[in-house]
Amino acid sequence: MTRGTLFASFFLIVAASFARAAVPGVESAPAVDWSTASLSVEISRPLDQSISSLPRAKGDAQAAIEERLDEVLMEAISPVCVESSRTFLDVMSADPRIAGQIRELLHGARLEELFLSGDFSRLITRFVVPFFGERGIALPFIHTRATVIRRQLGYVPSRKYTGLLIYAKGKLPAVGKPSGELLEPALFPRIFDEDMTLVLDRLMCNPSDLAKWGMAAYVTRMDEGPLVSRIGLSPLRVAARAVFGINSTDVIISTDAVRQLLSLTENIALLQQGRIVIVFGDDQ
Repeated sequence: MTRGTLFASFFLIVAASFARAAVPGVESAPAVDWSTASLSVEISRPLDQSISSLPRAKGDAQAAIEERLDEVLMEAISPVCVESSRTFLDVMSADPRIAGQIRELLHGARLEELFLSGDFSRLITRFVVPFFGERGIALPFIHTRATVIRRQLGYVPSRKYTGLLIYAKGKLPAVGKPSGELLEPALFPRIFDEDMTLVLDRLMCNPSDLAKWGMAAYVTRMDEGPLVSRIGLSPLRVAARAVFGINSTDVIISTDAVRQLLSLTENIALLQQGRIVIVFGDDQ
């Protein structure tokens, strides 16, 4: 199959998914949970009222849902930000090979719930797609060898930290944009200092840690208790100074904080291991 044919096939898949989504009675509702780094998709279909057997009607509805599951999941994941300038749709449109890998990984979506509506008129299912882990859809983006993060030489008052906690709630100045914006979560956010020097990106992270849990965890409130396993008991706490990127996924932190992180090899290691938590969302 030629590259052009692969491109055409992918766009036919996307077009078909949108066409099927418009079928009367068939509903799908995707929702990203960044606290668990996963996508859940609720798909429902009406039971055929002409079938007198409830188990048979339920089985037919489930079979119909499973028949179009790949297309529904591909459509659901499309708007999720992979990184600042690309969503899953952007990536899959540009690279049919990655589109095929993601489609294959979506086969591992977990069926979390299956039940009938209160009036027994619809079958409702909920599938969960993990971003990271053994069947995470981020796997096609994992590199084999990390780029070196260079230690900054010279004396900087610092100590060994166990992680990095970035507070980025509310609208922040957006570099290159006329007004402030909320931070948009992404699979692979970048970190810059105030001089717009790149501090951390996907390629600087350890591949095994990146595949396990990504570059950073996202939470919506300052509750560090459940996050000890990620950032430990003594993280460096910083406030984001601004956001950056087409989709405002990248974080700018103070240059002083960056110097504290890059002056010790132990602190550089925590960046490479993805021991980062970002507090995001509206500040209301």
